[in-house]
Amino acid sequence: MSFTARLSPARVSAKAAVAFPRWALVVLLVIYIAAGLFGRDPWGSEDAAAFGVMWSMARGDLSAWLLPVLAGEWYAQEGPLAFWVGALFIQLLGDWLGAPLAARMSTVLSFALTTTALWYGTYALARRDAAQPVTFAFGGEAAPRDYGRMLADIAVLLLLGTVGLVLRMHETSAETAALAWTAVALFGIAWSQDRPMAGAWIAGIAIGAAALSRGPWFGAWVLAGGLVALRFTVPTPNRIAALSASAAAAMGVFALWPLATLLAPESARSLYWTAYLGWLERSMALPSLGDLGWVPKNGAWFTWPLWPLVFWAIYAWRHLLPTAHIAVPLALAGALLLALLCTHPVNNGLLVPLVGPLVVLATFGAASLKRSLDDLIDWFAIATFSLFALATWAYFVAWHAGAPRAMATSVRRLIPGFDGGPGVLELLLAGAATLLWLVLIGWRLLRRPPMLWTGPLLGACGLTMLWLLVTTLFLAAVNYNRTYRPLAEQVTHEIRRHVASGAAPTCVRPLRLNAGHRAMFEYFGGVDFGHPARPQDCKLLLQRDSRRSVLDDGLPPGDWRLLWTGSWPARPDEVIRLYRHGGG
Repeated sequence: MSFTARLSPARVSAKAAVAFPRWALVVLLVIYIAAGLFGRDPWGSEDAAAFGVMWSMARGDLSAWLLPVLAGEWYAQEGPLAFWVGALFIQLLGDWLGAPLAARMSTVLSFALTTTALWYGTYALARRDAAQPVTFAFGGEAAPRDYGRMLADIAVLLLLGTVGLVLRMHETSAETAALAWTAVALFGIAWSQDRPMAGAWIAGIAIGAAALSRGPWFGAWVLAGGLVALRFTVPTPNRIAALSASAAAAMGVFALWPLATLLAPESARSLYWTAYLGWLERSMALPSLGDLGWVPKNGAWFTWPLWPLVFWAIYAWRHLLPTAHIAVPLALAGALLLALLCTHPVNNGLLVPLVGPLVVLATFGAASLKRSLDDLIDWFAIATFSLFALATWAYFVAWHAGAPRAMATSVRRLIPGFDGGPGVLELLLAGAATLLWLVLIGWRLLRRPPMLWTGPLLGACGLTMLWLLVTTLFLAAVNYNRTYRPLAEQVTHEIRRHVASGAAPTCVRPLRLNAGHRAMFEYFGGVDFGHPARPQDCKLLLQRDSRRSVLDDGLPPGDWRLLWTGSWPARPDEVIRLYRHGGG
């Protein structure tokens, strides 16, 4: 009897590599992305701002598509690709779904692209000889195809179980598109092991698309990581050609946009690119001590539970670090980490694209865990998500029953004046999600399944269940707290009341309104903030004033007369004021 000795730390039996049912994975993916997708307005500032750009494109001319505008100002940052996709969905589905939900379909597309690319990318890496588990002396180890499919399933499950990603994957932003194209680049690099030139071209096109989504600095970092990764996948005779093709494809794809802007008016093009180059200059900086401390502080919770598995993968596979299944995701993760540290200001959105390569590394870390650690992770997932689910139901009952009083008060303090709640369908969905979670726990405790994907499945199902509870039991309340729709309608009413009947439309000058505010006031209220390429003499001024700060209290020079002051009950510290210039 003979068997092949391997340096692999993975010991995976055929029973542990039993395939996860494909139908169950598809159903879980649909539930994950559908929860929180419907029945709400844009929430966060980035979500609202991205929608505002898409909305401006969808109802604008060619210049609006080439030179993104948001409510009276250039949106001279990131790139237009993600906004192009959202604007197309608005044009195709806006009349049927409404513009915000239609724009959110771009996120669904990014999610589908991300999960598909990660599945096939992990599968391509896991099937290589160096990634295979050790061969048992008496047989019974996992077959290469079963092992590869199992690890691909685990990669998708780990993606669904990443804590910081769940809200971001339901927002219309360039970060989700950057995650998708980074995952496609990883797939192309993994595929280049068998098809060097085809894989290199796919990776290069995806990197160019990532630059068109998140900006050229981001694309440059991903390209650097991708070229390093290709060094470990492409055979020597094809290496120079593959690296050149990948770099050329990336730069060529990004260059299509600047070349296309030559079709826009010269005056607008000049103003836009001046603003864009200014953003590029401000956004690139060497990391500070604060940035170095920010990453572990925020990245630890955002990428949970990936980072412990990533560190374990690097340690467990330390003798095989130069092999493709470790070197490829490690090179991309390192490049994305440097991109995050060298971008100003550092924020959670920059962590989103990093999740893709971390998922692949964490997958190989999970494959090398001992069974005792697998059991510990299972128990941790069961205990954590069960406690959070219990707390969610407890706050929901307290909110409607009024007891315990402290819990009820803490909820009502966030939604003063709100008297709504979930409907029957939402309650049934929340109850079904909780029941299925209990069934899954019972299956794990009573059957003790040997499959390696059990732990990642518990994490993915636990987070999906919790997200479903929040977006059914509290969706209306959260939307009430986060929406700007009623305030925008009030502002519009006051503008119309103070503008003389029959007068030409009056533009409004924004003061202390961020991109998200302007987008929501424009969409929900129809407020005209003008156009950056056509300055107007705006007689009205709309100011956002935070009562927590005196830095935004001042007005611009001139004679401004206060016409109206308003606020939203859920934001008592935020005041919106409307002024008219000249007192007329």
